[in-house]
Amino acid sequence: MDRAPTMEDVARAAGVSRSTVSRVFRNDGERVSPDALIAIHEAARRLGYVHNLVASGLAMRRERQLGLLVRDATNPAYGHLHAEMHRAVEAAGRPLISVTAFRHASGAAEVEGLRRLIGQRVAGVFVGTGVTAAEDLVETVTSTPLMIVGRPNTHPRIESVSYDERAHGRMMAQEIAARGHRRIAVLTAPLLYSRVFDLRIRSLLERCRELGLSTMPVDLLPVEQGVVRALDLASEQDLSCIVCPVDYVALDLLRAAAARGVRVPEDVSTVGFDGLGDGLDLLGLATLRLPVAEVACTAVARMEELLRPEQASPTSSPALEPRTARHLRREGAFVPGRTLGAVPDRLRG
Repeated sequence: MDRAPTMEDVARAAGVSRSTVSRVFRNDGERVSPDALIAIHEAARRLGYVHNLVASGLAMRRERQLGLLVRDATNPAYGHLHAEMHRAVEAAGRPLISVTAFRHASGAAEVEGLRRLIGQRVAGVFVGTGVTAAEDLVETVTSTPLMIVGRPNTHPRIESVSYDERAHGRMMAQEIAARGHRRIAVLTAPLLYSRVFDLRIRSLLERCRELGLSTMPVDLLPVEQGVVRALDLASEQDLSCIVCPVDYVALDLLRAAAARGVRVPEDVSTVGFDGLGDGLDLLGLATLRLPVAEVACTAVARMEELLRPEQASPTSSPALEPRTARHLRREGAFVPGRTLGAVPDRLRG
């Protein structure tokens, strides 16, 4: 054959109609008998037929495909979210396409990524980033259902399934106080750097005040200098614990401490948040593990609920109908580690 084989060629070779071949390649073989399915795939293999997904429109079928906008996947929290979202969407029998925004990209870059996803005519979009404000995201809301996953959200027009960062911050403060710490340093970052960091640290500070703990904020950025500033302040002010807003900052602090001869936890304790990086158990980092898999499964199940009206009536636009957005939250768990010890003897009054 001097030309590329077509669907008609496959149908002729398999002894079936073209519509039957179409159902196999475009609808995953729905309502096709096992014998016909085998015959069609064998004919396609023999002829060298490769189905064109773009031409068929399968890759852009609005009623099937979901989209995910996720922040830099080199961050363990976002990398795990990316993997778990793919797993949950696949279990729901749908394809998922994703767009990744660089960790320190501006909110405008994230919004542009979201628009690219919507332009792919996905059925629904998940947004798993920590920078762009909900007020900016809502400007992109069309007839495509949009849901924030992972990060905190209370916007009345945007659905969300998030980690309960307010509970996490309070939980960590409780664990620190339970080990006798009363004077601690807390690394903080601007709201626009991470809304997740902001909420978990604000809630930690709130609980510390309730427990009578004295806290001293330290500017996190740039991280390499922020951890050194925290170590210096702990030494100068007799602070017994340093709170890091995320595990990768806690790891930088451990490196800086080792370089300066500061022992953890003998001289000062430290904690992080996320609990998802490989080897954290070997390092013994005390952290708060995020419930990533639970959030992903809950988000996909909720998206399926939002899409049902659209599937039942293709002309309807559920995202345009009045609806009170649901905001679901899931708590993680504290992971004890050697980096959170008792208050050093020299600091006990």
